Amino acid sequence: MSDVMTELIDILDENGNLTGQTTTKEEIYKNGSWHRAVHIWVINDENELLVQKRNPMKKTFPNLWAISAAGHVTSGETSLESGLRELKEELNIDATSDELEYLFTIKREQPYMGSFIRVFDDVYLIRKNLDVNKTKLQVEELTDIKYVYYEYLEMIFKNGDSGYVPYTQEHEKLFQLLNDRYQLEVI
Repeated sequence: MSDVMTELIDILDENGNLTGQTTTKEEIYKNGSWHRAVHIWVINDENELLVQKRNPMKKTFPNLWAISAAGHVTSGETSLESGLRELKEELNIDATSDELEYLFTIKREQPYMGSFIRVFDDVYLIRKNLDVNKTKLQVEELTDIKYVYYEYLEMIFKNGDSGYVPYTQEHEKLFQLLNDRYQLEVI
């Protein structure tokens, strides 16, 4: 596991292009520089999405249920490589690049401690059936995981459940995609 404080992150311009500059995660947050992150949603064969309970010591959204796995794309790394790394680090999932399905990218600005988090989130989906009771977790990042049927999870997010991260454009696009893909037609 690498030291988060020394990981370098590529600074992007407002269009998501590399600027040739790098900095630390701490400086990215402090200065509000554009950068890239990866979000991976794990879905099982029952069409349930895996959510993680964020560690209570996290700076953003502590102790709330959130995406399956996520992280910053480090300098010189692709978002796909980052996604594979984050799945291994956070959930001990060994995955291959052909298992990760790229869905979309969200350009996001979020207020943060007098500045902004400015990020391009590359969103992926992977189909995995984990035994949540036997999965080794990266406790620095998360304290628990569970599967929730995707339609129920959509309602939880839309209703603003205080135990979950806020509903975002990413959730809206993800659930629309899943509804288009999995919802049965009512006759």
